[in-house]
Amino acid sequence: MRSIGEIGLKANYRQSLLQALALALLCVVTYACSLDNGFISDDYTNIESAAKIGWRSVLGTAPENFRLTSYLAYAWLERVFDGRYALFYAANITLHFFNCLLLWKVLLLLGRPDKEAYLAAALFAVFQAPQEAVMWIAAMNETLLAFFGLSTLVLWLKSRFYLSTVVFLLALFSKESALILLLVLILIRYERRQQILTLDLVPLVVPVLVFGSVFFWTWSRNSMIQHNLYDFSPRAGLVVARSLHLLFRPSFYLLFPALMLTRKEWRLFRALPKFVFSIVVPMLPYIFLLYSPYVPSRQVYLASMVVTSVMAFLLCEIPHRTIQSGLVSLLIVYNVAYTWIRNDQQFENRAAPTTQLLALIKSHQPVPVLIERFPYAHSGIAKAVSRYAPGWSRDDIHVNEDAESCHECVIFSWDAESKTYVGHW
Repeated sequence: MRSIGEIGLKANYRQSLLQALALALLCVVTYACSLDNGFISDDYTNIESAAKIGWRSVLGTAPENFRLTSYLAYAWLERVFDGRYALFYAANITLHFFNCLLLWKVLLLLGRPDKEAYLAAALFAVFQAPQEAVMWIAAMNETLLAFFGLSTLVLWLKSRFYLSTVVFLLALFSKESALILLLVLILIRYERRQQILTLDLVPLVVPVLVFGSVFFWTWSRNSMIQHNLYDFSPRAGLVVARSLHLLFRPSFYLLFPALMLTRKEWRLFRALPKFVFSIVVPMLPYIFLLYSPYVPSRQVYLASMVVTSVMAFLLCEIPHRTIQSGLVSLLIVYNVAYTWIRNDQQFENRAAPTTQLLALIKSHQPVPVLIERFPYAHSGIAKAVSRYAPGWSRDDIHVNEDAESCHECVIFSWDAESKTYVGHW
């Protein structure tokens, strides 16, 4: 006969499996709307670079060298799925699911209650704020960064220091912002009242040195630096404020009134500065960038994990189970609906110029074509679309050129209002 312990272990395993399947279902339900969106803008050039140029040449080009894992992923996905974009999206949704599992595990290792840790993972599965990281293949570097970053934390918290070093190196070559993991580790020790600087941190210096060597080797070729895209000024404070508002709406704006109505003490509200600080930390590498007045959705992927972890904590502090369950259900429904109704439409609009161009050239034998008013500044995007049109080549497609320079070209013009190309063969 089986012992009570064996029965308990089997029951726990079954429960964990069901919880993991529920997380997978939440990820699929939230992001299945993206499966028919087609490739979007930089997707074409990134996949083309990975497949034709090769990832080795990427090492000498910055900041692409710090997206190395993405280019490896693009090359592998292209080889396996041969341009079937729905399967690219499925792969990124699967990666998002793994990150939900890892977030759950990290919170358990940090000593959070199982209910709270799982709720954080479930909320992150549907949280719409970082949707760009999941719904845009070109933003896969964010989901890869999270995967290797969370894996680093799991291994380090389980005292697998040398293995965590190897995974940390992969995180650094998923995106430069992985350096923030060192600050996260220090803050974890500070919060636990542990000694901060110990010998087990020494192995992490090795990947940092490798990263630093490559960073300074390619400094003069780093487009982000050479084009002065950073502004270390008080403007960063406004970026943080706008970004926090976008992350908090409407979840925190619902939670705090609920807490005020259901709790009498103000202990939770005194902890608000600590909560906000913990959310800002993963955004620090992005708040000085000039190309947006707030941190773009793809770049709040890590910060969103902290947001949903804080949300889970606050929800579990609500003493009335009915109110608690109602808020959880409301948050899940709202985020899924927002992704399907608002975000998906935005991505379909962003994909329209390339999706329509691909349909246009696939409908005709290859001839020189001039595309006027193409909305993306990088002409290589339109040229890279030819990769998926049999018989066509990059040289067949001319973008935003003077019509006089291409007398033999058939001219089509992008109409932003109708989201179609106007012209005739």
